[in-house]
Amino acid sequence: MLLPMSIREALVNDLEEFLGNLPDDPDAEMVTAFILEQLEVYADERGIDDIVSQLEESGNLEESLPNMLESEMASNEDFEFTEEECVSLLEEMCEIEWDDDEDDLTDEEDDELEEEEEEID
Repeated sequence: MLLPMSIREALVNDLEEFLGNLPDDPDAEMVTAFILEQLEVYADERGIDDIVSQLEESGNLEESLPNMLESEMASNEDFEFTEEECVSLLEEMCEIEWDDDEDDLTDEEDDELEEEEEEID
Protein backbone atom coordinates (compact mmCIF):
# COMPACT_ATOMS: atom_id res chain seq x y z
CA MET A 1 0.00 0.00 0.00
CA LEU A 2 1.29 3.42 -0.91
CA LEU A 3 0.90 6.14 1.73
CA PRO A 4 2.21 9.71 1.96
CA MET A 5 5.62 10.08 3.63
CA SER A 6 4.21 12.87 5.78
CA ILE A 7 2.05 10.30 7.58
CA ARG A 8 5.15 8.25 8.43
CA GLU A 9 7.04 11.32 9.65
CA ALA A 10 4.14 12.47 11.84
CA LEU A 11 3.68 8.95 13.22
CA VAL A 12 7.38 8.65 14.08
CA ASN A 13 7.37 12.06 15.81
CA ASP A 14 4.26 11.26 17.85
CA LEU A 15 5.60 7.83 18.79
CA GLU A 16 8.88 9.33 19.95
CA GLU A 17 7.03 11.59 22.38
CA PHE A 18 4.56 8.86 23.42
CA LEU A 19 7.24 6.22 24.04
CA GLY A 20 9.42 8.74 25.86
CA ASN A 21 6.72 9.06 28.51
CA LEU A 22 6.41 5.30 29.08
CA PRO A 23 8.55 2.85 31.05
CA ASP A 24 11.33 0.99 29.19
CA ASP A 25 9.10 -2.05 28.69
CA PRO A 26 5.70 -0.59 27.68
CA ASP A 27 2.51 -2.56 27.22
CA ALA A 28 2.25 -3.79 23.60
CA GLU A 29 -1.53 -3.34 23.59
CA MET A 30 -1.23 0.32 24.59
CA VAL A 31 1.45 1.03 21.97
CA THR A 32 -0.56 -0.74 19.26
CA ALA A 33 -3.69 1.24 20.14
CA PHE A 34 -1.74 4.51 20.00
CA ILE A 35 -0.16 3.70 16.62
CA LEU A 36 -3.45 2.75 15.01
CA GLU A 37 -5.35 5.71 16.48
CA GLN A 38 -2.74 8.15 15.19
CA LEU A 39 -2.64 6.41 11.82
CA GLU A 40 -6.42 6.73 11.50
CA VAL A 41 -6.25 10.45 12.34
CA TYR A 42 -3.58 11.11 9.71
CA ALA A 43 -5.37 9.00 7.12
CA ASP A 44 -8.67 10.80 7.76
CA GLU A 45 -6.90 14.15 7.29
CA ARG A 46 -5.75 12.89 3.89
CA GLY A 47 -9.17 11.56 2.91
CA ILE A 48 -8.15 7.91 3.28
CA ASP A 49 -11.09 5.94 4.65
CA ASP A 50 -10.89 2.81 6.79
CA ILE A 51 -7.09 2.68 6.80
CA VAL A 52 -6.89 -0.32 9.14
CA SER A 53 -8.89 -2.64 6.89
CA GLN A 54 -6.98 -1.38 3.84
CA LEU A 55 -3.72 -2.24 5.60
CA GLU A 56 -5.05 -5.66 6.59
CA GLU A 57 -5.85 -6.34 2.93
CA SER A 58 -2.51 -4.96 1.76
CA GLY A 59 -0.61 -7.28 4.09
CA ASN A 60 -2.92 -10.26 3.52
CA LEU A 61 -3.17 -10.58 7.29
CA GLU A 62 -4.75 -13.72 8.70
CA GLU A 63 -6.00 -11.89 11.80
CA SER A 64 -6.91 -8.30 12.59
CA LEU A 65 -4.08 -5.77 12.38
CA PRO A 66 -4.39 -4.75 16.04
CA ASN A 67 -4.09 -8.38 17.20
CA MET A 68 -1.18 -9.22 14.91
CA LEU A 69 0.76 -6.03 15.65
CA GLU A 70 0.32 -6.42 19.39
CA SER A 71 1.21 -10.11 19.25
CA GLU A 72 4.38 -9.48 17.26
CA MET A 73 5.52 -6.75 19.64
CA ALA A 74 4.83 -8.86 22.72
CA SER A 75 6.21 -12.18 21.50
CA ASN A 76 9.39 -11.07 19.72
CA GLU A 77 12.20 -10.98 22.29
CA ASP A 78 14.40 -8.90 19.97
CA PHE A 79 11.74 -6.20 19.47
CA GLU A 80 12.62 -2.82 20.99
CA PHE A 81 9.93 -0.23 21.63
CA THR A 82 11.41 2.59 19.59
CA GLU A 83 9.51 4.76 17.14
CA GLU A 84 11.47 3.37 14.17
CA GLU A 85 11.03 -0.27 15.20
CA CYS A 86 7.28 0.19 15.69
CA VAL A 87 6.78 1.89 12.33
CA SER A 88 9.09 -0.59 10.58
CA LEU A 89 7.08 -3.50 11.96
CA LEU A 90 3.87 -1.93 10.70
CA GLU A 91 5.48 -1.32 7.28
CA GLU A 92 6.66 -4.90 7.04
CA MET A 93 3.41 -6.48 8.15
CA CYS A 94 1.21 -4.39 5.85
CA GLU A 95 3.61 -3.97 2.93
CA ILE A 96 3.53 -0.17 3.20
CA GLU A 97 5.52 1.96 0.82
CA TRP A 98 5.90 5.67 1.41
CA ASP A 99 5.41 8.29 -1.28
CA ASP A 100 7.20 11.62 -1.17
CA ASP A 101 4.03 13.69 -1.01
CA GLU A 102 5.46 17.07 -1.87
CA ASP A 103 2.67 17.35 -4.45
CA ASP A 104 0.13 17.22 -1.61
CA LEU A 105 1.23 20.58 -0.22
CA THR A 106 -1.27 23.38 0.15
CA ASP A 107 -0.93 26.24 -2.35
CA GLU A 108 0.65 28.43 0.33
CA GLU A 109 3.20 25.75 1.29
CA ASP A 110 3.93 25.13 -2.39
CA ASP A 111 4.57 28.85 -2.96
CA GLU A 112 6.92 28.98 0.03
CA LEU A 113 8.84 25.96 -1.24
CA GLU A 114 9.19 27.54 -4.69
CA GLU A 115 10.50 30.77 -3.13
CA GLU A 116 13.08 28.83 -1.10
CA GLU A 117 14.21 26.96 -4.21
CA GLU A 118 14.56 30.26 -6.14
CA GLU A 119 16.68 31.72 -3.33
CA ILE A 120 18.99 28.71 -3.48
CA ASP A 121 19.46 29.07 -7.25
